[in-house]
Amino acid sequence: MKKFAIISLILIVLSASFFGVSLYHYFDVTGPQATPDQAPTVAEKVEATETKPQTTGVPEQWQDGGIFSKNYDKAYEYMQSMTTEQMVGQLILGTCPTDGTDESTASLYKLGGYFYNSDNFTGLTKDQIKSDITATQSGASTPMIMAVEEEGGKVTALSELDAFSDYNLDTMRNTFAQGGMDAVKSSQTDIATMLSSVGINLNIAPVCDMAEEFTQIMYSRSLGGTVQDACDYAKNATRISQDKGVSVALKHFPGYGTNPDTYLPVVVDSREATTFESKDFKPFKAGIDEGAHFVLMSNILVEKMDPNCVASLSDYMHTILRNELKFTGLIITDNLNNADYSEYANGKNVYVQAVLAGNDMIMVDEIDSAYNAILDAVNNGTISKEVLQKACMRVLAYKYTAGIIK
Repeated sequence: MKKFAIISLILIVLSASFFGVSLYHYFDVTGPQATPDQAPTVAEKVEATETKPQTTGVPEQWQDGGIFSKNYDKAYEYMQSMTTEQMVGQLILGTCPTDGTDESTASLYKLGGYFYNSDNFTGLTKDQIKSDITATQSGASTPMIMAVEEEGGKVTALSELDAFSDYNLDTMRNTFAQGGMDAVKSSQTDIATMLSSVGINLNIAPVCDMAEEFTQIMYSRSLGGTVQDACDYAKNATRISQDKGVSVALKHFPGYGTNPDTYLPVVVDSREATTFESKDFKPFKAGIDEGAHFVLMSNILVEKMDPNCVASLSDYMHTILRNELKFTGLIITDNLNNADYSEYANGKNVYVQAVLAGNDMIMVDEIDSAYNAILDAVNNGTISKEVLQKACMRVLAYKYTAGIIK
């Protein structure tokens, strides 16, 4: 009996101990538990996770959901580490010097990119061209856009050189007339393959202008055919080239159309705005919908839309491109040194007006003049820091998207 009582006492003590440990764990380790009607459901937990604010430094008004927007955060963070001078440099696509100063010039101005002509490559082999581009790219603090105009026909940077004699590229008009869209697609594949093989990452093409007679400015450089043919061309050229790692720049917005080749510094277009909407805009829209990375603004004066500024310097024309055609990529000017456009710059310096009008990048021969004019305008407040930063961020976001910045 005594032995039984002792065993019972031991069992009671052990039970009390286990109960005490359980209470300690319940209240002090796990914490107070919600009653079933207070506990969040699985759906509520998921919703709470999904609606948690995302941390980002990108200003809300810049969040446009555009084609580069998935890289806005990285681009914005990168930009935050840059000086004003470095940001200004990113807005410039400069004509590459032929005097051997290409690497030092790119480094001095922190250029966004170079535009190469055939003069940069004359007498070089394919391997030498690739080596030169690679060397310049390697020396850049921020990886660069390396651009050419390779349309086929007379407007070429590489295919006319001996180093690329295995490529037989005719104008797109002749190619289309002889073999239809399949021949054009094959030619676009050859062009993109050729450019990517030497490190070119932007082709300033295709020509989306629509001309009908040989006396018109873009006749030999445009596709020909119907509006739908031009749309198919813009769409296929964009897809084929960018799938091979070579961005395209649809040109020359808003379209030279049927204007005669007057050989004047500035072409004046007196057509109605409705003509552009029903015809000229459509190939650009087709390329934009296919995801074109760039649109190039022409230096044409469209009287019925903006009688004061050529398209590349007109904020109104940029608004049409952004708001009506829904383009969210990079807008770049045609070469601002092709003629004297100061009369059509809204009373401002041409390079400054180009930035204020809404271009993300400007194409120039006179790199030093453009860089200093924009930098001075930022420092004196003519160009706000926000305008500079937004354009720079978009350029950097493009570079991340295209794999130029790894």
